[in-house]
Amino acid sequence: MARYFYYHVIYVGMINVMLFVPWTLIQHRFNGAVSGMAIAIVFGTLISYLTISFILRFPGMGFAEIIRTYFSHGVTVVILILAAFIWFMAGMLVIYSYSATIQQFFNPDMNPYLFMLLMTLAGVWGASRCSRSVQFAHEIMMLLCTPLILMILFKAIFSPWLDWDAIRVTSGYIRTAPSFVSLCAATFVFAGYNTLGIFNRLLPAGAKIKYRWIIPLFCSFFLLVSFFIPIGFHGTVGVADYLYIWSITADSMIMEYGFVYRVLYIFLLLYTALSLMFAMNTWHTAMEFLKACHPKHKPKTEQFPAPAVNWWINLAFAILTFVYAFWTNEQRNQWVNQYWLITRTFVDITTTVLLGWIVFRGSRKKKKQPPIPRDAAVTDT
Repeated sequence: MARYFYYHVIYVGMINVMLFVPWTLIQHRFNGAVSGMAIAIVFGTLISYLTISFILRFPGMGFAEIIRTYFSHGVTVVILILAAFIWFMAGMLVIYSYSATIQQFFNPDMNPYLFMLLMTLAGVWGASRCSRSVQFAHEIMMLLCTPLILMILFKAIFSPWLDWDAIRVTSGYIRTAPSFVSLCAATFVFAGYNTLGIFNRLLPAGAKIKYRWIIPLFCSFFLLVSFFIPIGFHGTVGVADYLYIWSITADSMIMEYGFVYRVLYIFLLLYTALSLMFAMNTWHTAMEFLKACHPKHKPKTEQFPAPAVNWWINLAFAILTFVYAFWTNEQRNQWVNQYWLITRTFVDITTTVLLGWIVFRGSRKKKKQPPIPRDAAVTDT
């Protein structure tokens, strides 16, 4: 069962290129992005290890059930609504950013809301399924997409057009004090562990997550590649001229495999599936947190057909996504992405501290409980 957890860790690392994480880091490449990434690797590894250890102490329970045990209903509702908002925003930002990317690179004259409509409908349908179905669909999509995405990334690393001198110049700024925004952006790549807040319900009692060294290994790889590869292709100065930096970078590579020539088309096709998977997971998690606000709600990992409340909540997410699309533009979207990355970092830290306090409090209660007396042995004399 641990493989399902690592699917989340890996796909969050890969999806960071569709948010403005690389763009944010590149904007701060001379004033703290490199040192911020170095600190984020240590910090992200530490907080992921702690959060995993804390949640696994509550087998079969999600984050909502854990905090409900130790807090009043009012406090629990506030925490869950905030958590649901952060998760919903993640899916909304990816859908909007990817829809804008598709319009720019496939058909600039296309109605900007047409592809977003298709993305949101697919996200609503996928997120409204039960947690078990979401988990199985996630595994299938990961097995299909991950090998090809890794092939593209390694092709970029070994490309003859990659300028390693530009990468060395940028990495020399590691002694510059890290900027706060770049530090928050870099920690997002480690955020896959947060999915245990819902999918811990599916883990059997006594389950352990082994091979945790995969987290710093893969997440550091995705973080460094997403930052340094565009610099190697476009230069230390020219790289700041692009908004959709990784789409431009993918279009700088070619393949010689039959009719496949431009990497961009394969890249965008793969990230269509990855973006839908991300929206499915984030909106499903947000939906479960909102449903848990009801005092009589009992989580069910398997439901067929999907209850009506699942459809209504996710339809509300889709409507809010279109409201955001009507309001925003490229500049506003960049601003929202950066503030979301900062807020998400504080929420992750608060969640880890909160779980640690709950574990500490629970262990103290166990120690204060009086020992159970043993039955007196009856002997015949």
